[in-house]
Amino acid sequence: MKANRKFLMDNERGDIGVGTLIIFIAMVLVAAVAATVLIYTTGALQQKASKTSKEATQQISTNIIVEQVLGNRSSSASAELNNGLIIRVKPDVGTTSIDLRQMIITVWDKSYQYDLNYSDTLNVTNTFTATVVRDEDQSFNSSTPVLNSGDLVKIIIPATTIPEIHLSTRKTFWITLNLELGSPVNLEITTPNSFGVNQYVMLYP
Repeated sequence: MKANRKFLMDNERGDIGVGTLIIFIAMVLVAAVAATVLIYTTGALQQKASKTSKEATQQISTNIIVEQVLGNRSSSASAELNNGLIIRVKPDVGTTSIDLRQMIITVWDKSYQYDLNYSDTLNVTNTFTATVVRDEDQSFNSSTPVLNSGDLVKIIIPATTIPEIHLSTRKTFWITLNLELGSPVNLEITTPNSFGVNQYVMLYP
């Protein structure tokens, strides 16, 4: 009888030991799965954070400087700037490359608005063109109009691409340069009381 009792106690201890081992193995497996999930999630979050940080840096650092805006007229006798506008621009210090093909220039007054895209051909509807003034690294040409540090270009907006905006004297209008990255550049311009005798009229600054 005592032998049977001892056998039963030993058997119970064995069952408890197997159960404990199963629970231990299950805990190890759960911990392994949890660790794998955490490692994967950490890696994904790190990649996303790096990408977001890079995009935020580009967004903050990218900027374009407008040095000058000129009005162009066909002759000194013209009462309007009937040849359009010339805008001289350059990248700000520390700015990444600026592709003019990704920039949209908006010109508007109280009644009309035009959104202009880059074109390498002059006088195409709803477009602007650009020519290089200074380009040390030869990065800018008509097919790949990319601005790098130190470059200076003039953007040409023919009057034919903004036909309903008549740039006469005392005329207020607005120009916005919308970059692919960075904040837009907004200009409010009022033409002078008289254009004088010059073909080119200073509008900004």
